[in-house]
Amino acid sequence: MTPRRLAVKALMHQEQEGYANLVLDAELKKCVPPLDARDSAFAARIFYTVLEYQPLLDHLLNRFSKKPVARLDTPVRAILRAGLAQARYMDVPLPAAVNESVKLTKAMGKTSAAGMVNAILRRAAAVHIQAEDFRNPLERLEIYECLSHPVAELLYEQYGQDALLLAEAFRNRPASVIRINTLQTTDEALANALQAEGHAVRPGPWPHALLVDFVGSPAMGKSFSQGDYHVQGLASQFAALCVQAKPGDKVLDLCAAPGGKSLTMAQQMQNSGSLVSGEVVPGRVHLIEKAFQRCGVTCARAVQNDATVFRSDWGKFDRVLCDVPCSGLGVIAKKPDIRYKDLAGMENLCAIQQKILQNGADSLAENGCLVYSTCTINSQENQVQVENFLKNNPDFRVVTPDLSLPGMQVGPYGTLFLPHKTGTDGFFVAILEKLST
Repeated sequence: MTPRRLAVKALMHQEQEGYANLVLDAELKKCVPPLDARDSAFAARIFYTVLEYQPLLDHLLNRFSKKPVARLDTPVRAILRAGLAQARYMDVPLPAAVNESVKLTKAMGKTSAAGMVNAILRRAAAVHIQAEDFRNPLERLEIYECLSHPVAELLYEQYGQDALLLAEAFRNRPASVIRINTLQTTDEALANALQAEGHAVRPGPWPHALLVDFVGSPAMGKSFSQGDYHVQGLASQFAALCVQAKPGDKVLDLCAAPGGKSLTMAQQMQNSGSLVSGEVVPGRVHLIEKAFQRCGVTCARAVQNDATVFRSDWGKFDRVLCDVPCSGLGVIAKKPDIRYKDLAGMENLCAIQQKILQNGADSLAENGCLVYSTCTINSQENQVQVENFLKNNPDFRVVTPDLSLPGMQVGPYGTLFLPHKTGTDGFFVAILEKLST
């Protein structure tokens, strides 16, 4: 199995829908003998590059294909997309991209299409195309910036011309950021250890955050395995820090997986007090438990729980975090399949978010602190949710955060992180304080 063939098989599988990372992992696991690390990485680059640029790739291919790309045989369509992605966006020399695509066409039993693949790829790869070619902003968002019509429409409706800058920012993955495990090490000691492992390290905007250019996976190496840090973006750290958990507090993390915010809060608590980390999917509860074990957290327990169901038996908490399920429109840079969401069921999703937020509020003690957060930039899931919550809960008020990051927007209903302004994931955080009666 060559990396190109594996990537094409994964692309064919992806057309049947599913999470991109799971699709690719499934194909890699089926490969016998397994690909080595270099070939696996190349296959993954092809796969994700096609996903990121698919509407634009199809736009170019359709210029030269007698039959619309959508009506071509599935293997031929995947081969064309993969070949063009290599030539245009992966610095693979055009002859190599074309020749390997032709060979793959024949190897996959589509010999009659080999000549067509050759001709289309050579012509499509030579086209000069730029954002300014699309004067209609929605067309530009959909074709050049590669977003589904519903996502493009939502962003343009809410952000106007800034939607174009947002879409450009989705091409840039935020820097890798880690949260130092203050239960086990110090900022200086971990920075030195990571540099010794060959990684480039820069200080973050606040204590215990480091920006790291990792050589290989961030989840490898001695420092990670012994629990000296966990990987957590700046916006996600901001949400956890806004909870302001203190030693001895009773804290609830209602939607905790994969556990990064719980780890940060446990460290803020200095491993003292009680932290309940709930997660509805049993398998993800185990992931949280493993994270606690790796990082030496003993004040927390991971439990299987449906956050939409109020748990009166848990009693009241000093601090509650509701990092609710959302559309994920702030993390498109990390998860390219979100680009093509149809946004169906948004009303149901918002209803779930509001229910979780209300359950969090009902779990809070007098003078407690409630934090609502999402990894989306959709105001319907963010500011509107907080506004509606306050109408139904006049005993709460929004509090301005102590932390700041250049570019973040602090408004009457919370703080918004936009990737093109903060260089982080798109995120929303609202701090809600319960007033004494």
